[in-house]
Amino acid sequence: MKADERQHQNKDPYSIKNILLFAWPIMLANLLQISFNFADTLVVGNFVSEKGLAAVGSAAPLIVFFTWGLNGLSLGADVLISRMIGAKDHSSIPKAVYSAICIAIVFGTFIGLFGFFFCRILLTLLSTPLDILDDSILYTRIYFLSCLPIAIYHFGSSILRASGNTKDPTFFLAMSGICNVVLNLVMVALFHLGIVGAASATVMSQCLSAFLILRRLVKDNTFIALKNDRTLFDRNLALRMLRYGIPSALQNQLFSFSNIIIQSSINSFGSDFVAANTAANAIEEYVYVFVDAFPLASLTFNSRLYGAKEYKKIKKVTLSTFLICGIGAFFIGGFILLNGRFFLGLLTSESRVIELGMYRLSYVTFFLFMNGLLDVIVNSIRGMGLVSLPTLVTLVAVCGFRLIYVYTYFALHHTPSVLYSCFPLSWGLAMMIQIPIWVFRYRRISLNA
Repeated sequence: MKADERQHQNKDPYSIKNILLFAWPIMLANLLQISFNFADTLVVGNFVSEKGLAAVGSAAPLIVFFTWGLNGLSLGADVLISRMIGAKDHSSIPKAVYSAICIAIVFGTFIGLFGFFFCRILLTLLSTPLDILDDSILYTRIYFLSCLPIAIYHFGSSILRASGNTKDPTFFLAMSGICNVVLNLVMVALFHLGIVGAASATVMSQCLSAFLILRRLVKDNTFIALKNDRTLFDRNLALRMLRYGIPSALQNQLFSFSNIIIQSSINSFGSDFVAANTAANAIEEYVYVFVDAFPLASLTFNSRLYGAKEYKKIKKVTLSTFLICGIGAFFIGGFILLNGRFFLGLLTSESRVIELGMYRLSYVTFFLFMNGLLDVIVNSIRGMGLVSLPTLVTLVAVCGFRLIYVYTYFALHHTPSVLYSCFPLSWGLAMMIQIPIWVFRYRRISLNA
């Protein structure tokens, strides 16, 4: 009897072991993305002029604003298809897969065209220095050509992730990243095409990732296969996906907007502080490798359980992802903080920049575990069918709080520690509101079971 029980436990698809198996390819993908971005910066920094590097950097906030939106939008496909899998509604999944790719094509094309034609106005509004404005416009216009393949990759990844497959998207990202680095070396270092070469390399590598993920879906022999059949498009399913995805997209974009406002406050401390923040932020990204994976696991697993009406297991999955994410990020952040001067020293030899960089490591990087815990709770609530409310609360408690904080308290107490404190304070405030919402939602669906 005991042996049978152990065998049954090992087959539990929502065990901690399976959560970790689901999350590790996402962590690897994040790590690869950071490494490839670093390689891109290294190539541009060494083989293009300083103005060229500045032009690429000045375009980053605008690019991130739109690509984060596409990433958030794709979560709608993850939620809907995960629920269908949980409910064993396999007959509707081909329609959902086809509809998801159609949404990706429409929004990827629209955002790409919008960015291409309006980037001059947008970069001017961001106060891009005049001496690099033309280069920034050129880089941004070429980069926005990759919005369509970026959208296809994100939606394809969400479809595969909903089915429990996180390994293939990671492999495709690795192939795309290697292609990007090689093309950068060839086009920038060998043929001296400058920022045109750097942007073109990105577009071609994104096209590769989109091709690979589409090929994987077309050749799939299960219910998530992408079929070339226009009759599969389902308007109602597409609208449901957008209803789930738009709040996430809006949240990502407003987070990006609030970070742009905070960046302007960082700029007020001078170039040394900006350099220190940039260096610390580069180190901080390695904590996000861990922080980003478990909220996605929470979303996918809880959406599947909600679809299967196995509501009691939602509590177990949420608690597991909550503890793993929080404890892991806490220790990684603590390790980085304790060795902060060493890590910062790898990026700069200026002692003043290193000391200033410790502010961000102390007040932001160390507390990133709070960000992870908040995202786990928010995604669990979304997985339980409540989408708009947790998004609205996060926007008000995080983005709204930060904007008010910067223009009031920080304006009166203009110090780095006061500025950076808005990060953990906003995460704590949002969590204090989201946890009672989670409890209310969980109790409600449990009573209706």
